[in-house]
Amino acid sequence: IAKQLGMSSHENATPIRVLHNSAGHLSGPARSLGGVVVGYLGVRVFTPRPVTKMIENVGGCSVLLGLIAMAQDVESLYAGVKALVCVVRGNRSVQQEMDRRRGYQTLAMLLRKKRSLLNSHILHLAFSLVGTVDSGRESSSIPHPVSFQDLLCDL
Repeated sequence: IAKQLGMSSHENATPIRVLHNSAGHLSGPARSLGGVVVGYLGVRVFTPRPVTKMIENVGGCSVLLGLIAMAQDVESLYAGVKALVCVVRGNRSVQQEMDRRRGYQTLAMLLRKKRSLLNSHILHLAFSLVGTVDSGRESSSIPHPVSFQDLLCDL
């Protein structure tokens, strides 16, 4: 465990809490999503975090747009778009990052390139990302005009 945490093997003063059936702390890009090992004054604790918050630490919306760009079949494209929709809905700062980086334009370009893989489920996710598919709402206004213009008008 000491080697995994980057500590001396002779260290005997630092308390370590071991959780079975959990991810280990790895450095750099090999670090697991969903939890980090935090060291503070010699105490190391595994702290689970939701994926919507963890995505911010590993690249934000660029990671999810990269998943969509790498999709080679309908299932992986659907999974990538679904992940993007869930994270954007669940994390306000990722939504602001999508606006700031014009991520909706990038998504429209990616979906246009993958036109042969599009189906009704993926288009439904795109409509829900923009906010135009909410059947419980009686308003005719567009809740997010920038994403509507960048994604649906260009698609």
